[in-house]
Amino acid sequence: MSTPRMHQTHPQVSESGEGPRQKLSEALEHLRTRTSADFSVTLDERKRQERQWANFSRDMNSPHASGKTQEQERGNAKWYATTQLSLEYRDAWLLERVPGKVFLDYACGAGLETLKAARMGAALAIGLDVSNVSIANATEAARREGLSDRCVFIEGDCEATGLPDESVDTVLCSYMLHHLDLTHAYPELHRILKPGGSILACEALNYNPVAKLYRRFTPEMRTEWEKEHILSLKHVRAAKQYFNVGSIRYWHLTSPLGAFLRKVPAVFNPVMRVLNGVDRVVLKVPGLQLMAWQFSFELFKPRN
Repeated sequence: MSTPRMHQTHPQVSESGEGPRQKLSEALEHLRTRTSADFSVTLDERKRQERQWANFSRDMNSPHASGKTQEQERGNAKWYATTQLSLEYRDAWLLERVPGKVFLDYACGAGLETLKAARMGAALAIGLDVSNVSIANATEAARREGLSDRCVFIEGDCEATGLPDESVDTVLCSYMLHHLDLTHAYPELHRILKPGGSILACEALNYNPVAKLYRRFTPEMRTEWEKEHILSLKHVRAAKQYFNVGSIRYWHLTSPLGAFLRKVPAVFNPVMRVLNGVDRVVLKVPGLQLMAWQFSFELFKPRN
């Protein structure tokens, strides 16, 4: 399927040095004007399957009977209503590192974090995703919000982005690294990240036996690759070949229990305050941390 290209007005990149600014602008223009058909033929079978899955899940023109996209309708959506603590941390992290910078939303999906970065004052917010449907949706969302002059959405391969060397300041990897082959993704992120640049990765954690059992019995919610590649601390250790590792934080051990009450706000909100309070305490305990549903970790590229 080939989605028509929507016109995007490119922002001026606030970056010192005419050379780097020109290289990034030229690369973005080349990637933006490449057709979906030309891009899709460059993908191997694994990536084509990921693209097809994402297109099916996010197609706004073929919604589920409920009126939601397939992605919105999935049963695991209810659990994400309980992730307030990690979302607050992510937003604070971005607010500290995004203003005035070139930001990359790595596998941007609907582009929500790209738009957020633009609102936070990014010099340029780039959303990159293998799904042409996602890019079309994100481009339209930016147009509706009046953010097209600060965002650019690119259909592309996260393992071979086509962005210039050392062209990005800040990267968000929001629940997407498990879709990638990290032996390709890590060196690509290292290549495009500027010295002193930073990455925040947020992922499900592959230790809790209850979470693993849930994934086993809900295979329809995941691609074949994804089923076998939930992240653990060994994947953080692998990143040390390319980056300095910063803070590792663990999220949501008891808070997912609140999902069963999400449709009753009068009960849900006070219960979540209690569960979040419990998580703040218990997820500081070594060993018990590994039972968390999610974790986040920072990566930094050393300065030359």
